Amino acid sequence: MKRYTAYAIGEILLVVIGILIALELGDLKQEKTERRLEKEYLERLVIDLENDLSITEFIERTLVSKEENLIKVRAYIEDPSIALDDSIMLTLKRSYILGAELPNARLTGTFQELISTGNLRLIRNKDLRNNIVNFYSAWEHNNNRIREFQTEYITLLLQIVDRFNFFESKPLYDGKSLNEVLTQLQVEKEFYRYYMEEVNYMEFTKRIIERNKEIVKSTIDSIKQELIRLN
Repeated sequence: MKRYTAYAIGEILLVVIGILIALELGDLKQEKTERRLEKEYLERLVIDLENDLSITEFIERTLVSKEENLIKVRAYIEDPSIALDDSIMLTLKRSYILGAELPNARLTGTFQELISTGNLRLIRNKDLRNNIVNFYSAWEHNNNRIREFQTEYITLLLQIVDRFNFFESKPLYDGKSLNEVLTQLQVEKEFYRYYMEEVNYMEFTKRIIERNKEIVKSTIDSIKQELIRLN
């Protein structure tokens, strides 16, 4: 009887040990899978954020051109002796670039997947995890602020271009100054107001884009440092 009891206990212990070993192996496998996914997500985030950086730098360069053309437009406003021609009309057109909408070719799939699947938890570095979430929130918030500052400058200029036969063989604006054109269309007051609003919009957008550039570069650097640590 004692032998049977001892045998039964031994069998139970073997089963328990087997279960514990299986659980341990399962945990190790799960841990290995999660660490692999963590690295993959971080690598994908770097690709997405580097795309964001490229977009930001493109907007930054375009804003420089926009500013240059807005300065020229001011000269046309202040000097009635400058007669409009095709080159000046091109300057007017270039002055409203980015006035309707900023380029939006962002890659956000990785972040959206992390949120929707709950896999954001796989990024073990809590500070980095918070930085990533804060980056995407800040970017969206900043872009919404830019949209709030958009003006009617582009709409009015497009109407002017349309009514004065832009680039036709005998454009109606030929030989006239910008002030004469605006007076003829009875939009001089609206134009001056929208022009100043567009200048303010450009300056505000420049500041926001500079801020976006700083935070995206900082986030990329943080992720790359974490990847080095994980390797």
